[in-house]
Amino acid sequence: MKARIKDLLRRVMGINNARFLGMSMARIRSYKSLAFNFWTDFRLYCKESTIFKKDSYRKIEALIILDYHRIEKGLLFESMKPRFAMVSIVALHVYLNKEMVIAAKSRTQIKVAYQLMCQYYDLHQRAGIYIGDYYTNEQYVFYKNILGEEYSNDFQGAIKYSFDSFYRFNEADFKCFSNSRKSIRNFTGEKVNEVLIRDAVQLAMNAPSVCNRQSAKVYLVEDKVKIDKILEIQGGFRGYTEQVGQLLILTTDRNYFYTIGERNQLYIDGGIFLMNLLYALHYYKIANCPANWGKTVQEEEVLSKYIFLPNSEKIICMVPIGVANPEFSVCLSRRRDIDEVFISL
Repeated sequence: MKARIKDLLRRVMGINNARFLGMSMARIRSYKSLAFNFWTDFRLYCKESTIFKKDSYRKIEALIILDYHRIEKGLLFESMKPRFAMVSIVALHVYLNKEMVIAAKSRTQIKVAYQLMCQYYDLHQRAGIYIGDYYTNEQYVFYKNILGEEYSNDFQGAIKYSFDSFYRFNEADFKCFSNSRKSIRNFTGEKVNEVLIRDAVQLAMNAPSVCNRQSAKVYLVEDKVKIDKILEIQGGFRGYTEQVGQLLILTTDRNYFYTIGERNQLYIDGGIFLMNLLYALHYYKIANCPANWGKTVQEEEVLSKYIFLPNSEKIICMVPIGVANPEFSVCLSRRRDIDEVFISL
């Protein structure tokens, strides 16, 4: 068995047998410990994520949020696209009829999902657009009955702003400022002055990092052809790329992490820096929207055709930036109630 483990480690590390045998026992133990920790991470992700099983309330809730957010994004367009987000509506019919979900109708994310479904139906009815082939009146009435007194004709899954009203709290206290930050997807196409972008990155550098190692890097891409290719690979910004002329890519460098326990620290430090960067961009009135980079190695290989990044660096997020339109809408993106998040042990 020991020989098999050694052979597996040698193959994973990509080294020949002679070099492996020449390693110190301490180095081999480190490789074995790292492999064991990664294997444990692998098993837990297989078991607890939603990739292979959708057998718990939290997994179903995650899928509900994913689909209802697609509806919210569809509401941002100035002119509604008839029958938009049809695939998400069909998926939500399945989830929102589950007993465990109906029983959780008072939870913020479930309540918003039912309200968005009702708004979607109302919008199409008022526009005289037929959707009965995938969303019937009986389903609509069922969702309204579940909401009961919570149902409101005034509910909106997208919030409208003017440029000035959106940034009115930029000099306010932190509570007002933080509450005012939202993701913007509607840009004028005008480029932001690079000096202003540098100022925002400089401010973001106040972010704490493990032992002050400051592993983050921010790349600015302004080549429109490259931006379109990159966002096509990213896949979550479809429908909004036409006016995106600048893109920030946030990475963290693996070179700055030195223990097996820090194998995931690059994501933690990168996430902290990202939030500070989003606040800094908002402070300087640079419209922005974090674009998730939860991609595979194969997709990152495709990306490498358009931009070069050192192998030591891991992409944390992509952030399209620009100048906000004079008037625009942002997703409601309802926050959870505090009791769903804060737990006293």
